[in-house]
Amino acid sequence: MNADRPQLIGLPTRIRLIEPLGSGSSCTVWRARDTHSGRDFAIKLLPIRAGDALAAERLQREARALSRLSQVEGAISLHQVGVAADGTAWLLLDFAPGGSLRDCIQARAEETGTPLPLPLPTPRPRPLPGPPTAPMPRTETLAASLYLTLAEAHSAGVIHGDISPANILFGQSGQPLLADFGMASLLGGGDGTLGVVGFTPAYAAPERFRGAPPDRASDVFALAATLWHWEFSQPHGISLAEVRSKDSEPTATQRQWMLGALSELPTERPDAQMVADSLNSRLPLHKGNRWRWKYPRRDVE
Repeated sequence: MNADRPQLIGLPTRIRLIEPLGSGSSCTVWRARDTHSGRDFAIKLLPIRAGDALAAERLQREARALSRLSQVEGAISLHQVGVAADGTAWLLLDFAPGGSLRDCIQARAEETGTPLPLPLPTPRPRPLPGPPTAPMPRTETLAASLYLTLAEAHSAGVIHGDISPANILFGQSGQPLLADFGMASLLGGGDGTLGVVGFTPAYAAPERFRGAPPDRASDVFALAATLWHWEFSQPHGISLAEVRSKDSEPTATQRQWMLGALSELPTERPDAQMVADSLNSRLPLHKGNRWRWKYPRRDVE
């Protein structure tokens, strides 16, 4: 990751870049601060090179998806979008100081001495406060909140398309937030889909490997596979080789997981609202509430 602070001509002057948080194949994410209010944000930087239609499409889709989700409490919020004079597009987003579910999985693996079966994410410059160092709730509580968010996203016509531990973040009060809608499909708007590109194989539904576009059922599967990794400290195990193998029958536990959300056939999976309702019915203290678990606040320096 290039830690040199970029000079973004066109970014509001009150927004100052503080430190890099992570990077991917096409973008970097920085912690930024509004010098007027003192509030921290995350800013996603995406260089748009001439002729890079896919990168531009991803940015536009993410901005449109987040605009549709502006009233969904459990989705990351978009505050502003723009393009700097050098062609770098930027999205100003909520800052999630608790890190990601993948950070939590990595921290637990380090504590227990269990090797991670997946490559580690790009290291952060320093640990961020939040769930990686705080007690985590049971999986049903986490799942109830996330499936409710997913159901509301689907109702708004947004298909995430790439749910994974890296794309579940934790806010200041510990609430889980669905993030990174760069591969989202928007229903009812003529946007179509980005197809088979851009999904994370360890969490993708079997039909995605066969060329099917993302839809509600594949989102339900991906979230269940993500939560499986958290619950059992290993990925669910779906891969292209397993999908093509006749011997890759799911176990009884996998078939029953989250009301059958890991079923191989999309038609056999419940929708996100059904999973959320079922989980909430088992959690009376959380029924009607998205999230109650909190961890002690730690101010970011």
